[in-house]
Amino acid sequence: MRGVSGPRRHGFILIMVLAMLVVLALLASSVAVISERVRDEQIDRQRQFQDALDMASTAATLGYLLTSQRMTFAGLTIDDQIVRTADEEAMAGDDTSKFSLLPVGNEIRLDGTAYQGIGRISFAVQDDRGLLGVNWASPAWIARVFDNAGVPPQARVALAERLLDYQDADDLYRINSGERDAYLKAGRPPPSNRALATPLELRRVMGWDEALAAFDDLAIIDTFTVERSPSINVNTAPLRVLRTLTGVDEASAQRIIALRTVAALLNISALGQILGTMPPESEDLFLYPGSTGVIKLWSAAGGTVRVLHWTLTALDDGSQPWHIGQPWHIDYEFTLPQSQHADQPVARPTQAAVFAESVPAPQ
Repeated sequence: MRGVSGPRRHGFILIMVLAMLVVLALLASSVAVISERVRDEQIDRQRQFQDALDMASTAATLGYLLTSQRMTFAGLTIDDQIVRTADEEAMAGDDTSKFSLLPVGNEIRLDGTAYQGIGRISFAVQDDRGLLGVNWASPAWIARVFDNAGVPPQARVALAERLLDYQDADDLYRINSGERDAYLKAGRPPPSNRALATPLELRRVMGWDEALAAFDDLAIIDTFTVERSPSINVNTAPLRVLRTLTGVDEASAQRIIALRTVAALLNISALGQILGTMPPESEDLFLYPGSTGVIKLWSAAGGTVRVLHWTLTALDDGSQPWHIGQPWHIDYEFTLPQSQHADQPVARPTQAAVFAESVPAPQ
C-alpha cells in the first residue's frame, strides 16, 4: 500500500489541529462560564451571609433601643431628648428625670412604618396595642374585620363560636361550632384547648382558614395579636384595625394615619375632632404603646421576612430559664414570604446613630 501523499497528509493534520483548537476553545468557554457561575454564587453567598449578619445586628440594635430608651405617644425615642409640659416640669423635680410622654420628633414609630436598618436590611416595629387581641378584644371589632373582608354576617357568628370552642377545655359544642371529634373527622389537628399562642394559629381554627383566605400570613401578623390587649392604640393601629372602630371607614382611617404621621395624637378627644364624632368605644382606646410587639426584618434584595415577637421584661423575676436576667425576650419567631398583596414599603432612614454602616463580610 502506498502512504498518504504529502499535500493530503498536511491537509489532514491541519483539520485535526483546527478540530483540537475548536475543542480547546469550547473547553475554555465552558471553564469561563463555570468560573463566572461559581464567582456569582460565591458573591451571592457572601451577600446572603452579610444580610444575615446585618439582620441579626439590626434586631439586636432594636432590642437595645427598646430596653434602654423611653417611649412617647409618637413611638420609641433614640436619644435623651425630653420635651415636658409645665405640669410635667413641676413633677420632674430635676433635669435628670426622664418623665414625659410628649413626642420629641425623632422617634421610631411603632405602627409598622418601614425604616432602614444596617446594610441592606429594612425593619418595622409594631406595637401590640395597635393590633386586635384575638384572645381578648371586643367581638364587635373582630366581626368588623370579617365584615370589611366580605364575610357574610351568619358566618361571622359561627367564627366567634368556633374560636371559643377551639380555646375552651371542655368538649361541649356551641351552636355551629366544632370540637375534637369534628376536627379529627375533617382530618385536622384537634383544638389546643387554650388561648392562641401565635396569630397564625388562627388558620387551625375550623372555618377561620376559609374566612382568612384573602389574608396572607403577614396580613394576619399585621392585624391580630395574642397578647392581653382588649384595647386599641390609635397612634399605632394599622388601617385594617382602625376600620374596626365604629364610624371609621377607609377614608377616615387614612386621614387618621396621615395626621398622626405628622403629629401623634395626644388626647383621645382629638380623634373625635378628626371623625366629627367620638366613637362609642372611646374608653377602650389608647394613645401610648405597650411593652410587647412585633419586629419585622427583610432584605432589600427580596426573599423572606423574619418576624420576631418581643416582650420587655423589666420586672422579670428570672423564673423562665430562656430569658434569665435579660431585659427583653423573644416569645416566638418565624420566617415568612414577603407579602404579595401590597407594594414593598419604602424604608425611611432613622436618626438613630446606632444604625451605622455594617461591618463588611470577610473576603
